[in-house]
Amino acid sequence: MDIKRFEKTRLSYETVPFYRKRWFVLLTLLLCLPATIVIALSGDVYAKKDGTVYKFKDSALLHLAFMAMIFLIVGLFLTAKR
Repeated sequence: MDIKRFEKTRLSYETVPFYRKRWFVLLTLLLCLPATIVIALSGDVYAKKDGTVYKFKDSALLHLAFMAMIFLIVGLFLTAKR
């Protein structure tokens, strides 16, 4: 985990909605790219390491959304070529 992409927060990880947790965002990145884009652009995403809760910085969320959009566009082009 690159600590430069995260900010410490005082939140309890149990209070974070499941769809805002890192594991869920990575799962949607694999299974449903539009959901990843919506989650990344609509609010904060949190991760937990060594008992400390971190929030993705805005630049990391933009990179995530951009990467998901690129994957989506490439997938659409590959599908259209068939």
